[in-house]
Parts: sequence; structure tokens; C-alpha cells
Amino acid sequence: MIDLLQLENATPTDVRSEHGKLIVTVEPSSDDVPLCPQCGQKMYKHGKRTNNFADTPIQMQPVVLEVIRTRYRCSACNTMHTPELSFLDDKRRATHRLIQAVRSRCLDKTFSALGEDTGLVVNTIKNIALDYIEELENTVQFETPTIMGIDELNVAGGMRCVITNIAMRSMYDLLEDRTQNTLIPYFRSLPNPENVEWVCTDMWRPFKRSFSPFLPNAKLVIDKFHVVRMASEALEKERKKLQALHDKSFRLYIKKSLRWLTLKRPDSLNEEELEALEQLGKYLPELKMAYEFKEAFYQIYDFQNKDEAMTAFEQWADHLPQELPAFKEVVKTVNNHREDIFAYWDSPVKISNAYTECNNGLIKVANRLGRGYTFEVLRAKMLYNKEARRITTMGTIMNSGRGRVTSTTGNTSKVTFPTKIPRMVKEYGAHIPTLEEIIFDEES
Repeated sequence: MIDLLQLENATPTDVRSEHGKLIVTVEPSSDDVPLCPQCGQKMYKHGKRTNNFADTPIQMQPVVLEVIRTRYRCSACNTMHTPELSFLDDKRRATHRLIQAVRSRCLDKTFSALGEDTGLVVNTIKNIALDYIEELENTVQFETPTIMGIDELNVAGGMRCVITNIAMRSMYDLLEDRTQNTLIPYFRSLPNPENVEWVCTDMWRPFKRSFSPFLPNAKLVIDKFHVVRMASEALEKERKKLQALHDKSFRLYIKKSLRWLTLKRPDSLNEEELEALEQLGKYLPELKMAYEFKEAFYQIYDFQNKDEAMTAFEQWADHLPQELPAFKEVVKTVNNHREDIFAYWDSPVKISNAYTECNNGLIKVANRLGRGYTFEVLRAKMLYNKEARRITTMGTIMNSGRGRVTSTTGNTSKVTFPTKIPRMVKEYGAHIPTLEEIIFDEES
């Protein structure tokens, strides 16, 4: 029989197909009687034991090894012994090579898909993955971001804290919750905290209170999209207020026909929508006015200069009419966070949390595909994906001082050169665009 399995010290003796699986009978190549592991006396054969172990698939079919091993008993101390085979993992009832294959794929595919491919039950795959995740936790460390994004996300049964490396467009960490009891110890122990120069987040004050004492060089920039969204929310409040003043049929018309029109930006409107916007000024002038103030607020971010942007905001706030009280709340919020909002114009590049928001969506999709992963598994799948990590991994030549003059004799200098140039590898997290490709490929 041709040995397709290539297993050490084992020989296949039979193969058959059952229920979509290949069953391969395997016996040890040697049947030498061993010495007792307890007392060292010679043992004698005491029947045979058959156990099943999962192996790597062949021709798209799961493989089960039906391993037949001789049992031995010691005549002196009565110890029972079954010789071990180096390629088997008795704990997982699988071959080491299958376990390695699962480890290399468990963060790329769902556990159920791996179960179908390998014939392993989902719980076994999960246990292999958890062992692998623990190993990754102890060995993988990402470089601290220069530009850090912080956001919250409701997933896997709770409000989580997402941290990204905005400059590298990568995911840096996913914390179990967003409370200060978690965040303060996290930032206190953050490696190389002086590396962080900018932090982009929303207006939730506990974020700033948590990181600011421990990141000495960090300056907060409140995310642009959280700021301008306040104007859209104020417009919605004004629309609902005006809507309530009319009869049922007109209320439905406003809600169905005008809601999405007023939330759009002018440059995204087609000709028909632009005409409808003009008509809006005739029949609902208050709503048209609210739309124009929403747009004027958005346009503050079009200014390239901080002083010009602040002046534009002041003029916008000064011209707000009394008929639009919802926009007065926007003014109050901006003034409460004035320094952090207008820090947007201080940074050398325009910083936003767009990639962080994108990453939040990917986490939700990954969680849905996994049909309810635990937080630990979901976190590992997002952080430790090999392909996504590879994109942001960089190698640099270490300065070891080699290649310099080491000694001189007369006018002759002796220079030593290394045969291998030492390199230092740095990882910056899981590349978010690559994660997007992987997750949506898996979804389709």
C-alpha cells in the first residue's frame, strides 16, 4: 500500500470511505516489546487498543486515522502501557500537523467552516484557538501609535473600547470595556507612552480623563465627523418639530420625502432633488433655513486656517435665529470642547477617526459571521490576523556598530564586517483595509 500519509514510525494498512470521511487504519511500524517505564522490567503484550484521531484533509475530505496500538503489561509491577506515537496529540484526538493547520487558519475562518473542512467538532477547534491566542498574547506586541484613535463599540455582549493606529491605518487593540477602571490601568502601563502625539476620539470625557495623565506628548483632536453630526441631529430635531405642526398626510410627506433630502450634502443632490430643495423654501421656510445652517456648519471644516475656522464658527453662532433652538445646543457643546475641536487645525495632517469607524463595522461583521464569538476570540481574530499584520510589519537594520575600524597596525586599518546584518522587526497592528478584504471575502 502506498504511504500517502508520511507518518513517522507508522504504516497505513487499510483505507475506506464512511459518511464523507476517509478512514485510514494505521499501525506502528515496530512491534518491539518495551521495558516498563516504572520499574524497567520487560513487559508482555496485553491486547490491542484502537483510537480515532483527526488528520489533515485529503482531496477535500476530512481524514480520520484509526490507530491500532498494542498494549503492554509489566509482569513485575502490573503497570499498563501503550506506546506513544510522536505525530499524535492524545489531548485533542488529532495529529500535530492538523492542530498546526487549525492554528494557522483559526483567525482567518469561522470555527464552523474549519469544522466542516477538518471533521473536528467546533469545541475542539475553539480550544485549539484559545491555546493559540494565549500564545499570541504573550509573544506579539505592537508599536505604540503616533496618532491614536479611540472609539466605543457595542459588540459581543457589551460596550467595548477600540484603539487604532490612525497613521498606519491599523487596529491596535480592543479592550473589554470603556470604563475608566479599565482605561486608566491600560494607559498607565502602555509601552512607550511618549510616542503618542495625537489622540482622536469623540466628546466622551472619560476617554480624555483616562489617557491624558499618562500620555505626556499627546494632544486630543475631537473627531470631525462627531462634530458635524451634531448639526445633522439638530436639523432632525427641527424637522420633527415642524412636522408635528401639520396634519397626518403632510407629516408623512415630510418624513418620507424630505428627511433624506435635508440630510444630504448639496453636491450629492441630483437635479430633481435640487428643485425639491428650492420648493422647500416656499412651503417650509423654517426647514430650508435649518438646512442652510446645517450646511454652513459643515463648511467650517472647509477652511484651511484655524483662525478662519474659529471666526466662521463665531459668525455662524451669532447669526442663529431664535426659531432654531436645537442649533443653540450645538453652540454650547462646541464651546464646552472648543480647544479639542479646533485642535483639528493644529495637527500636521487632518486627523479623523474614519478608519476607526470602518474597523468598528468590520468587528460587527466578524462577530455576526462567527455567530456569537466570545470577546476573547473576536478580539484575537481582529488583532492577530497574519495577513493583516504582515502589511504593517516593518524590518529595520539594527545599528550594531560593526563595520568600523577595530585596530590599526602602522598605516594599515583592519575593518571587520558582519556576515549577517541584524534586523529589528516592528509590528504596527492589523491593517484595516486588509481586514476588510478578508472579512467580506469570508462573508460572500
